[in-house]
Amino acid sequence: MQDEFRQKVRTHTDCLGAFIKTPNHQIVELLHLAGLDFAIVDAEHAPFDMSMLDAMASVARALQFPLLLRPHAQAPALISQGLDMGFAGIVQPHISDRARAEALVADTHFKGGRRGFSPSTRAGNYGAMGHGPYLEAADRAVVTFAQIEDAAGIANIDDIAGIDGIDCLFVGRADLAVSLNLPSPQVPGVADATAKVAASGKAKGRALGIFTGDVNEIPALRAQGFSVFVCGTDQSWLLKEARAVVQAARRSA
Repeated sequence: MQDEFRQKVRTHTDCLGAFIKTPNHQIVELLHLAGLDFAIVDAEHAPFDMSMLDAMASVARALQFPLLLRPHAQAPALISQGLDMGFAGIVQPHISDRARAEALVADTHFKGGRRGFSPSTRAGNYGAMGHGPYLEAADRAVVTFAQIEDAAGIANIDDIAGIDGIDCLFVGRADLAVSLNLPSPQVPGVADATAKVAASGKAKGRALGIFTGDVNEIPALRAQGFSVFVCGTDQSWLLKEARAVVQAARRSA
């Protein structure tokens, strides 16, 4: 599962995903049934505790559904614990310079990194994989997204994109607008910053990812080189569908 997903990301194959903001393991099942390629648990902006993260990772692993974790901090222990639970990778917010990018790669890898090692976790099949095979498989399969969402990240994008072990440069346009003191993610300044990330990523051979609430803009983003698309959140989709049902019912009354 994880090997295949990382290969898809690294070969710039289209991948469709969503953020999960609701602390419930059944959301993982539903998004898998919807046919998405992956999902990201948004522990940066939603209230996930460790027990719920563990349950969601367990369901995703049983379904062979790539589930990534966006943690609330760049902390080695937090990242290591998420990967031990069985998350397929990390989407790290606010990677703004080379040092943070290098730290992210170190936090997500055993060999040459600083990820704490134990083969007795879910990720290691509770010891059944053995020391050596798990060590090799984990580093080969882990997926590492560096989220670019700050003015400093744009200024340092060539340094960030050049770090081996970064699988995807993931653009956060909402935070970019705030960091650049712009009124909206849709203004030209954010588009210019996004284009700069795309140009640097393509030059370094990195996959490019982005959040979009409008699938109609995917063709234009694909033309820029983007291939990883997070197309909404579980909560936004629920709200949109609920509103549509309410409006339709009221029109028919």
